[in-house]
Amino acid sequence: MKKFIPLFLLLCLGNIQAQDTHYWTQQFGTRSALLSGAVLGGTNDNTMIYYNPGGLGFLDNSSVSINASAYSFGNITVENALGQRADFESNQLGSIPLVAGGMIKLKDQKWKIGYAFINPVDFSFKGIARLENNFEIIDDAESPGLEELVAEAAVTTKTSEIIFALGLGRKLNDNWSIGLSNLFTVRSHSYQRNFSTYVFMNDEDRSLVGANQTQNVEYYNVRYAAKFGAVYQSGNWSTGLTLTTPSVNFFGNGTLANNIAVRNLRLFDEDRISGVATARQAELKSTFKSPFSVALGTNYNKGSSSAGIAVQYFNSIDIYDIMEPVPGTFVRPAELAPELQSDRFLRNRAGAESVLNIAIGYEHQLTESLSLLVSARNDMSYFDDRLNDGPGIKTSISSWDIYHFTGGVNLDYKRSSLSLGALFSNGTTGKYEQPGNVDPGNLNLLEGTTTITEARYFNIGILIGYTLNIGQIIPNED
Repeated sequence: MKKFIPLFLLLCLGNIQAQDTHYWTQQFGTRSALLSGAVLGGTNDNTMIYYNPGGLGFLDNSSVSINASAYSFGNITVENALGQRADFESNQLGSIPLVAGGMIKLKDQKWKIGYAFINPVDFSFKGIARLENNFEIIDDAESPGLEELVAEAAVTTKTSEIIFALGLGRKLNDNWSIGLSNLFTVRSHSYQRNFSTYVFMNDEDRSLVGANQTQNVEYYNVRYAAKFGAVYQSGNWSTGLTLTTPSVNFFGNGTLANNIAVRNLRLFDEDRISGVATARQAELKSTFKSPFSVALGTNYNKGSSSAGIAVQYFNSIDIYDIMEPVPGTFVRPAELAPELQSDRFLRNRAGAESVLNIAIGYEHQLTESLSLLVSARNDMSYFDDRLNDGPGIKTSISSWDIYHFTGGVNLDYKRSSLSLGALFSNGTTGKYEQPGNVDPGNLNLLEGTTTITEARYFNIGILIGYTLNIGQIIPNED
């Protein structure tokens, strides 16, 4: 019965790849978000806690509170997710709070302490594909004519991260300021995949041949990273540099489950067999990693116009296990494949390729209180294709690059400002690897096949932001 092994291997390969593998999907604050984060040289609000803590020393407000939300509609389409023009399509409508925080007033105005709550990742996907038709599947000697096929695949996933940032900055002189932000990230992720294929034979008993699989992953994780920053200002120019450390894992745990059942399945010339492979392990220690990154940007201000550019490089991360399951019985009856252990099929790995992102932004002062802002940025996927290799549970949805475009206005009134903007994002690929398709022309029908198909992503939305500045600081005469 060793030929039973390929069934479990291939059924566990099913996977779809969207924006859960991007670093720059969300931008934060009001003016900073409308400029796509091209503010490393400094901006007069506490979003510098995230973008560049070196700019905190130049803030002229002792307390800044920012509340910004993006309200958006998003769509992800994976063509032929189940074969035969059965597509995955997921639509999401929701709001994302981008940042909220403030500054702590200190007697020494050269020192600045700020805090912020940031929501960098808030991704959900729900896709269902179904196929019903008659095909030539089983040899006519056993089942004459066309067989009725019913197949369905469904994936539901949600990933969320919240960062609590505590930043400290110091103004060294009129030209230089340095800072440090402590970034504490809480990540939660839930994933479920269901895949089923049923064929009704044309024999006297209308025998059922079928297979179904259910995969589940749930975990939370807390990690820490430090961001060091510096800003240099001279004349119309300001330049910023940041270094962010790789994350340090604090704690977390989760659950892995993988269940497969087959009925009356024939592999090659063997007799038809039935069996299950099932395993679930809970309270497993979780690990999630963020990479080292370096960012450099400059901003130029002259008259009623200003422009900025920011470049950030994210280092790669070697593939690792988010949770480490222990070996155990997987196939039942065990004599079907005693060598197959549950740890191989419960593996849930992560990793990242290195990426380089660039943002550009432009602001023009229309009146003393009203300004127009436009920006664009790329958002390269860090998905590592090697994660598709081998058995296990593969939870990444996206593998394509996204391009973001933003435009809006900022209205200043006394000590507050209101920002309104429109957001548009788009990404597509014609090289989307989609394992698990149903191919009626394949004798090993229930194993599925690996195909290259097309996937598309787009998102449109509006941004509403409000900033309140409290306690204007009188600049030091020295």
